[in-house]
Formats: sequence, structure tokens, C-alpha cells
Amino acid sequence: MIATHARIAARAALAAAVVGTASFGLFGSLTVANAGGDYGPDTCQEGYVWREANAADHVCVSPGTRDQARADNAAAASRRAGGGAYGPNTCVNGFVWREAYTGDVACVTTAVRQQAKDDNAAAAARKASLDIWLTTYTAGNKCTGDVCTAVSDAGAQFKINGDHFNNGTVTLIVNRNNGTRLATYSVKAGPHNGYAGASFGYQTNMWDPKSGFHEACTGGDDSYIQAYDPNSQRWSERLPFKHDCH
Repeated sequence: MIATHARIAARAALAAAVVGTASFGLFGSLTVANAGGDYGPDTCQEGYVWREANAADHVCVSPGTRDQARADNAAAASRRAGGGAYGPNTCVNGFVWREAYTGDVACVTTAVRQQAKDDNAAAAARKASLDIWLTTYTAGNKCTGDVCTAVSDAGAQFKINGDHFNNGTVTLIVNRNNGTRLATYSVKAGPHNGYAGASFGYQTNMWDPKSGFHEACTGGDDSYIQAYDPNSQRWSERLPFKHDCH
């Protein structure tokens, strides 16, 4: 899925953060991919479960909130007044419609209705959609021991970014379209302000062939990146990009 301009702008405005060898400062986004497979975009991050206020309700909530929804469903009939302004769905005094989904007229307390509203608003941030996207960065001098190499004028290198992951170590793979492995990286995903779920940014040693003093590139994307989230045992979708000039 291609990110909207609003989402790109929001990411560009975020402050920089550093996680081990991974670093943020996310700007100039190229493209974004979201996860597929398993429960797809409805997979919850660790610590959350589907609310299941009805069979199609996949909003991610705490286990206690799901238990509350089940209890409210079981008590629904006893909380109806049996007539009144809203007909057979009129609630007895002290109860209101839950409105967790369109048409949800289960009678609950006002606190439960507010919780449902808050959970609906937070739904997207609690999903393990495993979003990944590419940006570029320009490195300064790179040093190994006492030996430093100036690379600041050599063009931009790729940075792999992600959010909507679970906390923990994420494995990043870079393959050619024919499946040949180009690189494997490990990065620690964790909480960062402005990003949903656990997030990361990993500065690779892959050069952007379209930058610097490289010759003009032709042709389409020849490689892809994927991220593996071990907590959910899921792979992100493939994020295509151009690795070489042809």
C-alpha cells in the first residue's frame, strides 16, 4: 500500500531517535508496504486480542475489554426496557447503546460505551500490520578502528524503516527478484513517539543507485525487502526497490 502524503508528512516531522545500530530521522519516504497473510491487517500486536462484540469485530483491545464485551452481550436481553422511544432496543435506566460497530445496540454503561469509542479510535495503531518503507541518508566519515573513509560525497544510502511491529528483534532480508539473497540485517524494534506499535530505522550499507555520481538508472525495481516479526511469526509484504543500475 502506498502511503498517503499526509502520513509521509507526519513521519517527516517526527524527532530523530536511535535504537542500537538502527537510527531514525525518517524523511523522504519512497514507498510503503503492509503485511499480508495470517490474519492480515487484522492481526493484533502482542497484548491485544479481538474485541468480538460481534463475529466481524476485529478491533484490537485488552483481554479484559473482550471479556467485558462477552459479558455485556450475555446480559443484553436483561437490560432492554421492552419499549419506549427506541422500540425494543430501548435500554433500561442507566444503560446506553454500546455502538462498538454500526448497528450495535447492546445496552452497556456509559463508561463501556466510551471505552468502545476509544478502542475504535486506537484500532489501527494496535494492529501488527508490519509496515515497512525506505528512506535514504547521506553518511559522513565511516571509521573502522583508526582508519576512516570519507563517503559523504558518494551519494545516498538506503534506510529500512518500520512500525506496527511487536517489541523485539526484527529480521530484515534483501533479495533480488529471483530470490538471490543480497543481505540480512537484525534490528531491535521498540516504542518511539509518533509511531504505532514497535518501530525501527536501520541504516544499511546499500547505495541508492539513483543518487550521487552513479550513472542514470533505467528499468524497474529489481529487488525487494521483507521484515520478519518473530512474536507474530509473520512476514511483511515485499517492499520493491531498485538495487542496481542497468
